[in-house]
Amino acid sequence: MNIFQFLFYLGIINIIFGFVWKWVFALPAAFLFALLNFDYGMRAVKIFGSYLLVSLTALLTLAALGENPSGLALIFYPLIGAFVLFMAYASNQYEARKEASATMDWQMIQRLERDAGFETILTFGVIILFVITLFVPSIATNGLNEWLFGVIDWIFNLPIIGWLIGIGGVFFLLNIIFHGIFAAGFVIASLVGKFRKVSTTQITAEQTNSDDKQ
Repeated sequence: MNIFQFLFYLGIINIIFGFVWKWVFALPAAFLFALLNFDYGMRAVKIFGSYLLVSLTALLTLAALGENPSGLALIFYPLIGAFVLFMAYASNQYEARKEASATMDWQMIQRLERDAGFETILTFGVIILFVITLFVPSIATNGLNEWLFGVIDWIFNLPIIGWLIGIGGVFFLLNIIFHGIFAAGFVIASLVGKFRKVSTTQITAEQTNSDDKQ
């Protein structure tokens, strides 16, 4: 598997998994948890979906490395896989905030602000899990992941449809990377802002304590 096939395959994984996960699992689960008034249920859904996407990406990366066991491939392919995962999750956060701001959905904005810490931890947790899975493939080895990988591989090998979806997947990846770059800057800025806010609060508290003692 050369680098172009790897990118095609990554695109297919992201576009097919994203579509199936959103319409078959995420939206019905969101509707159910909304009826139950259980907001934190979607966190469990996101964590499980993240595990599946990381597993599929790791399985593809390991398969590519098995066909290209060179020193350069051992570095390049995992870096691409990790980069695409990071950009995908950063892009999702950016798109959600963009949509909430455009529609002036204050309830959604408040929810995004409340879940910002969780989303940031999830984004970096996905990268950590991906790296660990490359060294411990048994994490991703189960019937569900193997079935999903088999379906995606079957679609990839279809004469015309596979190429069309692959090309669409590449454009999908480019879109993810484009928006992910902006989102990554936003995440970093948010972390820096929170760090400065905590530091300012600590300094103010120390000054207050010092004045009280005097």
